[in-house]
Amino acid sequence: MTYQQRSDPSGEGGQMAAGPDTDRLLAAVKLSGVDLRQADILEESERQRAALFDSGIQRDRFLAGRIALRRHAAQVAGTGAGALRADYVCRECARDDHVHGMPRYRAGPSGQTVLASLSRAGDWCLLAATTDEQVLGVGVDLEDSTAAGFEGFGAVALSEREREYLHRVEPALRPAVQTNLWTRKEAVLKALGRGLAVVDPALVDVAGSVPLLPGQVAGTGGPLMAVEPPVGRRKGRPPRWVVDAVDPGSVGLPLSFTAAVALVVKPRS
Repeated sequence: MTYQQRSDPSGEGGQMAAGPDTDRLLAAVKLSGVDLRQADILEESERQRAALFDSGIQRDRFLAGRIALRRHAAQVAGTGAGALRADYVCRECARDDHVHGMPRYRAGPSGQTVLASLSRAGDWCLLAATTDEQVLGVGVDLEDSTAAGFEGFGAVALSEREREYLHRVEPALRPAVQTNLWTRKEAVLKALGRGLAVVDPALVDVAGSVPLLPGQVAGTGGPLMAVEPPVGRRKGRPPRWVVDAVDPGSVGLPLSFTAAVALVVKPRS
């Protein structure tokens, strides 16, 4: 499998990665089109989480997203959705319910690991799933194209290098580039199993092909995830990254969306 690292946060041009697994990595689903009667394929604890939502729309979209993600993960793993067992990992709290945090599934009797990611925006969701053992983490983010286009965004959400990058962009294009940077940040953090609720987004620099993160964010002070060593400590080599824009039309999303995908890949032996 061949991975290519990208350095263009504008999202223009290029291929993300080559290989049979990444060909099936992404999918998009309209949440209102998901049959909620399929909720019986979910864990009971997932259905209980859905019941906590006060809003019926939020509850339905949560369930639809979970159903869609499990079905996509099952398709990638080549098994039935009912054969998957949720094994989510949360690095931000001590609660070990296996249904919140970074999505992960165990497939069938062999216990094959399926790493996954989900991002919702309105009535749509973007999904990612992989069984590739070279992948340590996967993250996706989906936003309306104007979501981060407001004035003052850079002061609170961008690193110094990202602000310098944005300053070189034509003013009319800055709102779109800001949203691209935001989706890249979110995708990178999801690939690491971190959340913006506890991580200052300005600490996550995605202006280049390889994200720049301080140790406490990147995970060098603790495990990247339960099944792998800390980032950058495997045989003394740093992990490889794929961080790229997702063409919304290529996965069936409306063109009014901006999306990104991030993969953390094992160091070459």
